[in-house]
Amino acid sequence: MSDNMEWIAQWKSTKALTNAWITKGELHHFFSHTLIFIIDGKAVWNINGHRVHVSFGELIALEENSVMEVIEGGNLDLAGWRVQFDTYSVLHERREAEKFEWRLPSGEAYQKVQLSGGSLASIIQHWSEEDTQDQSAGWVGNQHLLYELLRNLYRKQPDNELKPEHGILRSIDYMQQHYDQVITRTQLAQIAGISPWHYSRKFSERYGKPPLDYLAHYRIYRAQEELLLTAATSQDIAKKSGFEDAHYFSRRFKQLTGVSPKQYRQTMTKRKIVSLSPICGEMMIHLGVIPHAVVVTPILLSPHHREQFISHGVQMLEVTQYEVEIELVRQVQPEMLIGNVLTEEVKRELRTIAPILTGLHQDVEPMLDQLATWFLKEAEAHRLHEQMKHEVSVAKQQLQPIIQSASTVMLLRVEAFGYRYLGGHSHGVSQLLYEQLGLALPQVLQSGAAWFNPCSLDLLTQANPDYLFVEKRIMQHFSAEENMRKLWESLQWNELKAVKNNRVFYVDTHLWVDGHGITGHTLILNQIIRNLTEPLQGRAQ
Repeated sequence: MSDNMEWIAQWKSTKALTNAWITKGELHHFFSHTLIFIIDGKAVWNINGHRVHVSFGELIALEENSVMEVIEGGNLDLAGWRVQFDTYSVLHERREAEKFEWRLPSGEAYQKVQLSGGSLASIIQHWSEEDTQDQSAGWVGNQHLLYELLRNLYRKQPDNELKPEHGILRSIDYMQQHYDQVITRTQLAQIAGISPWHYSRKFSERYGKPPLDYLAHYRIYRAQEELLLTAATSQDIAKKSGFEDAHYFSRRFKQLTGVSPKQYRQTMTKRKIVSLSPICGEMMIHLGVIPHAVVVTPILLSPHHREQFISHGVQMLEVTQYEVEIELVRQVQPEMLIGNVLTEEVKRELRTIAPILTGLHQDVEPMLDQLATWFLKEAEAHRLHEQMKHEVSVAKQQLQPIIQSASTVMLLRVEAFGYRYLGGHSHGVSQLLYEQLGLALPQVLQSGAAWFNPCSLDLLTQANPDYLFVEKRIMQHFSAEENMRKLWESLQWNELKAVKNNRVFYVDTHLWVDGHGITGHTLILNQIIRNLTEPLQGRAQ
């Protein structure tokens, strides 16, 4: 083949990700080169034999004949697109093209890159305009999008391999993976590729403590987690954390935490705790445990959460959506981190700052039980459970006419990239509406297993609910205004029973999604009761 050969990419298809991309065990075969762009949520996939965490803002590239299996659907529902394309070599002398064997720039089994805010906005804008373009313009737009995505794959990454800082990061990765084993300074220096003296000096400059002191802190953090999450003995935890001598472990533990391993759980409520989400922070306050700080996204923060944190003197660490600014958390110098994290990479970094308790349930009641166990607040949790159960019982009594008539209730989410509906067998408000209150979801939507499921205007017409809640999704960088306007102007909208009967109610992402804690439970119930039972003539137009 000629040396002056070049290659071109030819767009083939673009399809939205469906529930099959978050269904555990589902297999996907890719017979063409594929770019997968994630715009919401997270999941864990096995791609060509590699376990891969995918989340918001990431681009995943696969060569043709790749295979992907869903391992975990994630706590947040995945949304995004799959772009398939072919590649051809251009032979100038023969003025013809033939199939080109394209390979990922990384040379790996898959390639994953994080897109910048500007790239994200540009790509979202493309999909929001796609429906308004004619066929030729649409084809050109798809080709442009394909090359925009490929450009991100080929963006040159800084070469840090030979820098001492990169070697130090390698040594930290080694500590995190082998902290339960004997590790010496000489080993770590060899991994970093510099002399032991130079390694200790550079490490201390960067992290404020010598490498073995850093390792000791990391081991104690993991021991603190074990003491709270398991019933293992101090001796077993010592060994699992990399301490061969249980007595030395106890002395080191007390030196760093102020108490012995046996006393540690009883001191949890007095610790300097950072909550990684407003709902988790709110739950702690209801249990009588005041966090030192809470990570919040200002555009998503419920007014009742803001008021609660201010009144209890809780510091708010402001971040953008889907991000945790590690240095912001580090500056607080927490003694404990509590809450879920979006990616394993973020969790790995947070584990170097303090012990971290994750794996919290998405629903209010189970999350409350988890926190109560960690803080020894079971009695307080029981009281809160009874309170919420009573509120639901009262609400059901008021909603009996609607429940008995089998009138259907639907929650439609309007987003920058389309529409989704709340599934009837998920968590959060789904549990409240359909499981606890016993309201009826339209039959055609019963198969939606995800939290929020893709919804076309045709599916909305088929669902044709008696009562319709509409959430205009709030997201950083993106606006749902255009799709809300398209919805209102569509023929399908004006034919809906709920629209004709003035039974459409607009709800707030701040409360219904991001604010559904204990206080939010009460506020949402009140909104449901008021909207579904208020006489038409008393309702604001």
